[in-house]
Amino acid sequence: MPKTLKWGQAYSVLLDVGAVADAFILDSSTLNGTDTLDGTTDFVDATEYVLAVAVQRGRGSQTDQFQPGTCRILADDRASGRLFDPANTASTWYEGDFDLAPRRAVKVLAGTAELFVGAITDLDISYEMPNLSFASIVAADGLYELSRTALTAFTPSSQLTSARVSAILDRTEVAYSTALRDISTGVATCGTVAYTDNTNTLTALQSVAVAEDGRLFADRRNKITFDPRIDFTFSTAIASFGGTATNNIPILSIGVAYGQETLFNRVQIDVDGGTAAQVVSDATSQTKYGVQTLSFSQVPLDTLTAGSALAQNLLDKYKDPKIRFNEISTSLNACGSALWPTVLTLDVGDLISVTKTYTTGLPLTRTETVYIESVAHDITPSDHRIRFGLGQAQLLTAFILDSDTLDDVDVGLG
Repeated sequence: MPKTLKWGQAYSVLLDVGAVADAFILDSSTLNGTDTLDGTTDFVDATEYVLAVAVQRGRGSQTDQFQPGTCRILADDRASGRLFDPANTASTWYEGDFDLAPRRAVKVLAGTAELFVGAITDLDISYEMPNLSFASIVAADGLYELSRTALTAFTPSSQLTSARVSAILDRTEVAYSTALRDISTGVATCGTVAYTDNTNTLTALQSVAVAEDGRLFADRRNKITFDPRIDFTFSTAIASFGGTATNNIPILSIGVAYGQETLFNRVQIDVDGGTAAQVVSDATSQTKYGVQTLSFSQVPLDTLTAGSALAQNLLDKYKDPKIRFNEISTSLNACGSALWPTVLTLDVGDLISVTKTYTTGLPLTRTETVYIESVAHDITPSDHRIRFGLGQAQLLTAFILDSDTLDDVDVGLG
């Protein structure tokens, strides 16, 4: 794959080989080349051998938990002279202390924008006779690393959900880098939960995210990110898709959902250590749509009252089906270069505006402000398609005295 593709965007696929990769070597390096005295990086640039890159991060809906994000890289091993092949003892990526291996870092960039940062989980070589060979590299983000660790027994004191996330990441058996965290202050409080030996770290963190009704994910830079409760917001969209304005990002495809995947009119929260399940329901919705239950067990909240409040918050959001945009796609080819910095850096949790224009029916335009819940990149020499999975957002405007009415659900105290 050329380092600059036909629409003008430069790309880099960088692989960590475990030792300084660009040190000047006498009788080997070129005097006017890129190698430097003592070297500067452990990464080699494999872009020229790459045939395709596919990145997938996020979740399917706001009631799901985030699973590890992945990056799949297909490379022409033959064109590289079998540099990717661990069975090739002549490969400079494996000589001496060099080692392109599982857990080595991977970075995919468009210009300077990180699209994916993670670590290799699999490196497979396939041969097609007589002499073709392809390298298939699979990498995963920090959530995968957390899923591969387990806690030793401990009982933390009552603390905010954000403090609980930090406490788990700080455990010596986890030891997740503080430089790779972006933890926002939560609104819910976790109780004195007794974590048993061999509790999966990711599972424990996801339970805290349930207690908060927030997000716990690895962002595009591989920072473990904790967002507080997904609730009413006074924020404005940071990017606009569709519409006619020159700074709007073009839409190639758009999905509209109106189904029961986010319809729940009975919510049950079982607080860890609690004496009774906290259940709330909406009789009107149940009469119209039947009973649809959303339930969570062993939620590490501090009181049953907090469990009831969480259940009510979830019921208020999901008791009625909503017509909503659930996915959009665009292409870097279709975007002018002025839009690239915006579209390439959009990430999970960002608020965007989406407009669809119709040729028949009413209304002729529909605009929604939604959260990004997933991001996918599919990059080949002919195209860079980007897909965003979307989740609902309820915007509020600031209450204005002597102007707004007290029972207006679209205004609030900012």
